[in-house]
Amino acid sequence: MQKEKLYKVKIHVGQKLKQQRDALHLSQVELANLLKISPQQLSKYERGADKIPAHRLYQLCKVLGVSPNFFFEGLEDVAISFQDQSIWLSCETFKGQKVQIELCDLRATVSDVKII
Repeated sequence: MQKEKLYKVKIHVGQKLKQQRDALHLSQVELANLLKISPQQLSKYERGADKIPAHRLYQLCKVLGVSPNFFFEGLEDVAISFQDQSIWLSCETFKGQKVQIELCDLRATVSDVKII
């Protein structure tokens, strides 16, 4: 990927991070404390000055209540596609049943659900 596109991704992800933080009415200090990072580091992520490492993205998803896809929504020109591959989501119901959902395309059309 070209440097320009990488920069565009960092900016976009940072904007999505700030958008969700604002939607949850969290200050930078509050979110930084939850993540155990400095507010300055969080500001760098939001501005796109620093890349967000995978472990931090995972942590952000849990704290902000979003999926990793949330951060990349709206990046059509750098979209990732998985042709001829199934994407499976696994989760557990309130009764403790494990459920797998197969997504047959990027629009998340459910093609199969299995209770395992």
